Amino acid sequence: MRSAFGLAAAIVLTASLTLGGCERSEPAAPTTPSERAVAAGATATRASDLGRPQVSAVLAAMELYKQAILDGDVAELTRVWTEDYTFVNPQGTVVTRAQRLANIASGNTKVAVIDNEREITVRVYGDMAVVQNLSTLRGTFSGAPTDTDLRGTFVWVRRNGRWQLVTNELTPVAP
Repeated sequence: MRSAFGLAAAIVLTASLTLGGCERSEPAAPTTPSERAVAAGATATRASDLGRPQVSAVLAAMELYKQAILDGDVAELTRVWTEDYTFVNPQGTVVTRAQRLANIASGNTKVAVIDNEREITVRVYGDMAVVQNLSTLRGTFSGAPTDTDLRGTFVWVRRNGRWQLVTNELTPVAP
């Protein structure tokens, strides 16, 4: 029951963060003392939070995830993604963990380059974290070539001392 509540809270939180940021040009300030917001890159506002252990651990998990995606490392992605992981791809399709692993293993999904990462925001809420960013991706998603800027939202949970990705979404940025 507790994990179902946590997942529901993460989904609601992700939706509210995504919708709440639609009209702002700068990252929102933290709303509660327990919230840890970190912005890095061009919009750095709280660089001092980068040294916090939980934020550093989430950023390390993001880096591990990024490298596994670039390498097409299905074994590592199996460890990074929770059993019930879902991905909302840039076309708006919900992809299950099994489908995404199959896409990567087959070569249908191959990310060649992730660069120019910016507007990185990390919010940690106990054993849950939400990361949002803007980056440029070049490669192939589900067989379709891509070379575009994408906004990403990543929802992480900490289980057994490590961070795992529950869900993420990539949204193309209009030119």
